[in-house]
Amino acid sequence: MSKEKLELEELALKKEQAKEREIELLLLKANESKEESLLFTSDGNIEIRNEIDTILDKPIDNPKEKYDLYYNVVRKLLRKYLPKGKNNEVARKPIYEEINTYLTRGQRKDKRGYRHADSRMAYSVDYKELVNILSEWAANSRNVYGLYDRLRDLNKSKGYGVSDM
Repeated sequence: MSKEKLELEELALKKEQAKEREIELLLLKANESKEESLLFTSDGNIEIRNEIDTILDKPIDNPKEKYDLYYNVVRKLLRKYLPKGKNNEVARKPIYEEINTYLTRGQRKDKRGYRHADSRMAYSVDYKELVNILSEWAANSRNVYGLYDRLRDLNKSKGYGVSDM
């Protein structure tokens, strides 16, 4: 074999090894942990952040808290301060409609009377905002129309429309 042919074979072998090494590196990189990423901190340092931990740091809805908010706060306040009796049912209905529309983020009752959403499963932030509104109402005016007006305006501001009631 000539020296030139030997050098060409050696060069071809090196190219093949380099290609195999490149494939190996790509496969190793693909196998790296995807939940970690680099983050530049405000002081200019680099920090490794675990993405899964970041997701889990966010508040997760608590079913017990929702139950308590719905039955022991919202419903209790409304039962205590809204006008009672069969004659006042007409006055209570629009308020409950606005509250349930808000808690379901715009789901109004359809023509058959179905909402197709459950206000008890509302987002915690929505519950907290509603509890603030109801608490303020109960502590101050207790004006039924004032509460309805505030809830209707809240729904309109969120783009939930107005009731057909």
